Amino acid sequence: MAVINFLPVMSAVAPVRLKDLYGIDPASSDLVTLLQHRAILLGLVGLALATAAHMPSLRWPALIGGAISMGSFVLFAVARGLMSGPLGKIAMVDIVGLIFAVFAAFIMFQNKG
Repeated sequence: MAVINFLPVMSAVAPVRLKDLYGIDPASSDLVTLLQHRAILLGLVGLALATAAHMPSLRWPALIGGAISMGSFVLFAVARGLMSGPLGKIAMVDIVGLIFAVFAAFIMFQNKG
């Protein structure tokens, strides 16, 4: 899950990557700013998930935060009928991340951690 959240960070420092990542060409500096901000926030989620791998006390909060982040994107994409095209690909990657989150939660629950 951490890697999935780190991928967009490149677009924060290289906005030209936004077209590759999201399949859209941001026409306004307002949209570029919002997408760069989103990239930083996703990077923070990824950092929390990566840190939690080594700090058991952070595992549940990081896992829940990552799942909420991915799940909300999937819900928005489904609600707007965007499951095809570039945003659909991102939603599918997030679904895979959610599957990993379920497995991680199961393992953590079994280990009482």
